[in-house]
Amino acid sequence: MKSPRVIVLELDGWLARQLRELAAESRWLVRPTRSVDTALSLTRERSPAVLLVQFDPHNDAHPSLALIADAHRLAPDVPVVAVADSKLPDADRAAWTAALLDLGARYVLFPPLTKPVLEDVVSGLLTAAVRRVVGGDAAAALPAPRPSSGVIDLADEDVDP
Repeated sequence: MKSPRVIVLELDGWLARQLRELAAESRWLVRPTRSVDTALSLTRERSPAVLLVQFDPHNDAHPSLALIADAHRLAPDVPVVAVADSKLPDADRAAWTAALLDLGARYVLFPPLTKPVLEDVVSGLLTAAVRRVVGGDAAAALPAPRPSSGVIDLADEDVDP
């Protein structure tokens, strides 16, 4: 099996930088690209992968939207995570989330985006992809996902029943 890959289509390199430490610990490759064609080509290679696509919610004709649909159609085993590059009001986020899920994204993330959230999403998706390829018992030899540094325990909150 080829090394699992995190394919990242973005303009500024921030997403790839946030994932480098996790990828090194887990023996995954981070493949940053700025080309939609290259990203699509990488999704069609035969190895477990996750595709992160940065999109501009202020530009609904952005080529990354077509990439999400094409990747979902041509490489259905590669989960796609859509990551907005700017903040939006709640109503707009809901509309964008629905549209991107319809296009084939598995997750849609909006700022403010933290490294632990990004790591958890990618780690979960890529570990599941590796397990599908490797299969049951052999997957036990894979490194476990790194535990999140920020635990959210709702039982600790002062919430009225």
